[in-house]
Amino acid sequence: MHLHKTLSPRKGFQNSLLVASLVLSVSVSLAGCAGGGGGWQMPPPVVETTRAAQLPWTVNYAATGTLEANNRIDLNTETPAIVSHILVREGDAVRLGQVLIRFKADKQLAQVQQAAAGIAASQGSVEQQQAGISQYQAMAESTRVKWQLTKSELARYEQLYQEDFVSQLELEQKRTAFQTAASEYQAALQQLNAAKAQASQATSSLAQSRSSYHYNLALAGETVVRAPFSGIVGTKYVDLGDYVAPTEKLMTLVDNSVFRIAFTVPERYLSQLKLGLPVSVKFEGLGGKTVTGQVNFVDPVVDPDAHTVKVKALLPSAPGLKDGLLGDVSLALGVIPDAVVIPEEAIVPQGEKTFVYIIRHEMYQPRTEAGKEKAPAKAEEKSAKPAEPVDVAHLQEVSVGYREAGKVQVVSGLRPGDRVIVSGLQKVSDNLPVNPDPAPPSGAGTKGN
Repeated sequence: MHLHKTLSPRKGFQNSLLVASLVLSVSVSLAGCAGGGGGWQMPPPVVETTRAAQLPWTVNYAATGTLEANNRIDLNTETPAIVSHILVREGDAVRLGQVLIRFKADKQLAQVQQAAAGIAASQGSVEQQQAGISQYQAMAESTRVKWQLTKSELARYEQLYQEDFVSQLELEQKRTAFQTAASEYQAALQQLNAAKAQASQATSSLAQSRSSYHYNLALAGETVVRAPFSGIVGTKYVDLGDYVAPTEKLMTLVDNSVFRIAFTVPERYLSQLKLGLPVSVKFEGLGGKTVTGQVNFVDPVVDPDAHTVKVKALLPSAPGLKDGLLGDVSLALGVIPDAVVIPEEAIVPQGEKTFVYIIRHEMYQPRTEAGKEKAPAKAEEKSAKPAEPVDVAHLQEVSVGYREAGKVQVVSGLRPGDRVIVSGLQKVSDNLPVNPDPAPPSGAGTKGN
């Protein structure tokens, strides 16, 4: 059974007045304790501070990049072929020029032998024609001399005949001898020219035979796949007896002596990009392994859609590095020699603005409500000892620049050596005393008073 007692309206009103009176009394008492000269006051909140440091700041840009081997190629053939020999296995280290795969080459080798035989035959014909030329040249020279002699003899006999020293018969004999010599000389010249033409034809045939030989030799060379550089054999795509078409992949060859990391950088950093900039790459897939290198390529073209620039950096070979591995890239774009730096936890964001709490050691003057004057001091307060400076927190707007690993660069609003609050910010208000907790130097500056 529950008993309910109903209060009269008058009783309820009296009780309400009593409660209000008690609350007001307690409030007045607390206010008197807080404001009176000898009463109890809330102690200043304990905070941790640090001093804004001035030090060199390396401007880093972070990106994700893909590792590329210095050389990587998928080997293939230019002509259809049948695999007859595979001389390496996946994972083998090979040297430049080493034979990796052979194709069936019976037809190509036969054509090479046929072309070699054609060269030998053409060479013999050329030598034979050269010998004939020499023979006909000697014959032509002999008939030329005989023709010149008979020509001179005929001229002399014609003069003697005019002077009646020789007979008509003798003159005719000399004329016949001259004509015979001239005919022999012309016949020798025709034979020489014919021999030269045949030699030229033999020389042309020899050139064609040699061209055919080199062509078939090149075709035979395509039946052998050699390593274009030293490296490691990757995935093999064919087996013995496979028929392969042109451009079909045979196997992958990778040069792991040097790697490149490829990544993109926003175009706003274009003026700072240059060859030789240091990079540091962290590979989470290798347990956080870090490798350092240098930029060796900056794309001369900006991507018009993404407004980024492709950058590549050379990295030395290291255990575990593999083509296609992802890495976290830190690109050092430059150094600010005298940056003002504070810990990131000191930042107090308010809307679109950024603030910090600065501590100044000064005479504390509590703020009064607008329109009200400060109450006159009591007699006992006037006789008290003079007030001393205390540490007061002031909300200060700042402009920040770069951020990295818990640190912030302050562009304006702070000077080196300014004390800022880094811990206990939830207990701090503008223009109120605080109690800095001394701490050893760490991070971006010196903590403590």
